[in-house]
Amino acid sequence: MLLPLSWLKEFLPRLPPTPKLVATLMMHGLEVEQLIDRRGQFEKFVVGKIVSIKPHPNADKLQLAEVVTKPGDRPRQIVCGAPNIAVGQKVPVALVGAKLANGQIVESRTIRGVQSGGMICAEDELGLGYNHAGVLVLDTAIKVGTPLGRVLGASDVILDLAIPANRADLLSVRGLAREIGTILGTTPKLTSPAPPRAKRPAGRSVAVQVLAPKQCPVYMARVIHGVTLGPSPAWLQQRLRSAGMRPINAVVDATNYIMLEYGQPLHAFDAAKVSDGRIVVRTARVGEKLVTLDAQTRGLDPSMLVIADPRGPTALAGIMGGRDSEVSDATKDIIIEAAIFDSISIRRTSRKLGLVSEASKRFERGLWQSLPEEASEAASSFIVELCGGTLEQGSVRVGGVKSKSKIITFNPKYVKERLGTNIAAAKSKATLGKLGFKVAGSKSWKVTVPEWRLDATVPEDLVDEVGRMVGYEHLLESWPTAPSIPKPLPFSLVLKDQLRDTLARLGFLEVITHTYYGGDESSNAGDRNAHVRVANPLDQTQQYLRLSLKPGIRRILMSAADAGHDTRIFEVGRVFGKEMKLQPWILALGRCHKTGGGLGLEEDLRLFQEALGVTGLLRPIAHDQMKGRDLEWVEFNLDDINQGWGPKKYQARSKFPSVKRDISLWIPRRLSAPSIHETLRRLGGGLLTTIRKIDQFQQGQQQSLTFELIFQSPDRTLMKAEVDKLEATIKDGLVKLGATIR
Repeated sequence: MLLPLSWLKEFLPRLPPTPKLVATLMMHGLEVEQLIDRRGQFEKFVVGKIVSIKPHPNADKLQLAEVVTKPGDRPRQIVCGAPNIAVGQKVPVALVGAKLANGQIVESRTIRGVQSGGMICAEDELGLGYNHAGVLVLDTAIKVGTPLGRVLGASDVILDLAIPANRADLLSVRGLAREIGTILGTTPKLTSPAPPRAKRPAGRSVAVQVLAPKQCPVYMARVIHGVTLGPSPAWLQQRLRSAGMRPINAVVDATNYIMLEYGQPLHAFDAAKVSDGRIVVRTARVGEKLVTLDAQTRGLDPSMLVIADPRGPTALAGIMGGRDSEVSDATKDIIIEAAIFDSISIRRTSRKLGLVSEASKRFERGLWQSLPEEASEAASSFIVELCGGTLEQGSVRVGGVKSKSKIITFNPKYVKERLGTNIAAAKSKATLGKLGFKVAGSKSWKVTVPEWRLDATVPEDLVDEVGRMVGYEHLLESWPTAPSIPKPLPFSLVLKDQLRDTLARLGFLEVITHTYYGGDESSNAGDRNAHVRVANPLDQTQQYLRLSLKPGIRRILMSAADAGHDTRIFEVGRVFGKEMKLQPWILALGRCHKTGGGLGLEEDLRLFQEALGVTGLLRPIAHDQMKGRDLEWVEFNLDDINQGWGPKKYQARSKFPSVKRDISLWIPRRLSAPSIHETLRRLGGGLLTTIRKIDQFQQGQQQSLTFELIFQSPDRTLMKAEVDKLEATIKDGLVKLGATIR
């Protein structure tokens, strides 16, 4: 939010020097993203008056304007192509040597054979917006020759503040004055204007019906008759521009000004354009459309809240008004809307339509019950002051039952326990009091939360307020107390760390794939009906929560194959499904390598099992080929690994010699290397200590595998006959399994 210091000084007259103020705010949780110093920004820019206009002799789209830029001086000739210039207008003039917003220096030069001594500027050329449709027309009451910086608030210093998402109260000048005053130890002057005087008895000018009370808990309407529209005063236009808003007309400017000051968005309807004087707050109907103030036609649906009359929608609730009901120069009677709309509803509609406004930013964060009444009164008084007219007595109000104050039970000891610093209870109590919290009790406090602090809900929020206001930079540094013997980590964390370490040592790279995928990948991951569908996917590639890690692993392997790279990857992550009570942790492995080069993922899996100390991880390994490379991938539920994994047990190395034997096999495609490995382990018994696959090649429908077997006893030297018998048993078992000894 842009905060002009001149506006802040109306509530806090004595501010420290700007650099010190910025540093103080930063240390108390108010981040200043940018300091905008406009002093000197509009040097050599003045207010000029157009006294005559004539066509350019050599260009159809250009005109020659005679502009007076100083009382008593002769007019200067300026070539201008803007279509909206007119005799008598007061306009911003850049004199020779002035620097425009894009960095260009204005020079006296010849344009199509005619000398031009300056430039009449549009909004974008002054850095005030993006409008380049015509020159900026100023209030006719401004004196010729007035420095433009004084008119546009360019003599001001502006703080660009990053307002936290949960601090709705800080999206207003009054809220910021209250916060900054507490930080600086001063009390802001937050006096409210006198309630507007109603000169016209209450009638039936407007009737309000709220058909969606959950989305609109409070709706207020006030009517002002006989207003005279025109441009707002120069000081008001200046203030709005300093705060980042474009002046429109006196009524709209007044509602925007009150919104910036109080934080309550307001909207003005032309009463004559509201059919039968009836306002209906309801959800949109299927097929309804609305042309908003930005001239865009918006398609509506029943999830969106609208303000309507008997003919149809007139505004998009909490976001933007409709073009058919906007105030214009012909407007005589206006209806001022002040409401509270459900923050979730506004946020969803804003995102769905891609339409974010100053109003929606505030409604999304939430407003409190008393704010519409307070802001509505202030806006009514202000509009009558600017535009004249007669305020109708009373207001129409629907909803708004005052909610009970929030009370948080708080123990002063929490402050030391959470911050690690001893802050006296009296100081904590005084700090909370300055922030508007009411504290009652001695040992255990009952803290009443001010209505504007929607973010304070738990004791930790109060601790944060105390620490923030005392200043975290003033808290003593200390080590947290901890037991000398830490508690053991949860088994699941130990296992995941062990998996990552083991696979990294084996040369695998860890990847993290997206939690979502599209329809094509979902069909490769199992039954699509078992997937959890995302209600509002960002695009078609993110329609489903993943049911498996394999699609993501395969996608990376295909990318590696396309680039001609060999790789080995793994991922540890959760998967999701409609029938899953919990979201299980899954391990997925993948490998991309040249066809026929290396032993493949089966060998990697065997090494992984041996290194981790588990057995039985038999899974069908999925295969694919792309650009001369084999792609292989497989996944496991960590529960399967849990069953065979536990604390490592160590034993002394045997002092007795080992015996090595090689076995070469022809195996059909239906048999996998892991199944052969398990058969060897089972038949070899306790004397078979190591199984290592040392060769593999393919011939037709069969593949050849060669295993190195190492036999060793921990307490004796093995005899040849004993090893021969074990070898024969193993070969017989392999033949029964379907293998052929070669």
